[in-house]
Amino acid sequence: MRENYVFVQSANLNQFDSTSLLNSSLISQQVIEQASQFSGKRQLQFVACRYLLAELLNDYFDIPSLPSIIIGLNQRPHFEKANLPDFNISHSGDYIAVAVCSEGKIGIDIELHRPRKQFLNIAKQFFSEQEIVWMNQQKDNLSAFWQLWTLRESALKLYAKGVWQMKGLQIDMQHEKMSATFGNDFYFQHQQLAQIYLSICCNYPINKVISSS
Repeated sequence: MRENYVFVQSANLNQFDSTSLLNSSLISQQVIEQASQFSGKRQLQFVACRYLLAELLNDYFDIPSLPSIIIGLNQRPHFEKANLPDFNISHSGDYIAVAVCSEGKIGIDIELHRPRKQFLNIAKQFFSEQEIVWMNQQKDNLSAFWQLWTLRESALKLYAKGVWQMKGLQIDMQHEKMSATFGNDFYFQHQQLAQIYLSICCNYPINKVISSS
């Protein structure tokens, strides 16, 4: 079995400027044309995510500029050429994150650390009984909620599924296992950074995660 390396980069949008990013040699003409459809923060978010993706490809895969991207099932983006590595993008508030894997496919989700008054009701609606028990056993059950939520979202994004299919997913945190009605293979990791919760999920075993911010 080939080794699977996952490369993750996260950043705050406030450290970027759209004009400077669009002038980078890493950015493709496709991104420049698509960016013109947006303005303000939405444009910056769009360009910055693709810049981070281009950086990862350049640093770890020797790809000089961002390849052509197309939109697939359930609005999941992927490279037009099937031989290129899979990637996924997430954003929350002013934060963005991009993940690329060397084997298989990947999903990533981030959530900004913030209060959520109804999180217990949301957990009862979407989480399994086993997950709720685990969440309530943690010292900070809001942080535990965000960990479970991002793990679930990353799994949905891995298989290009919508949030309405979240009930078909179960996570056994004690044994670090995940199962779902819509997919067979789940290999996941979670990180809690200064301001965000970040989870990745692959359909291929993960040998190493290399993160930067």
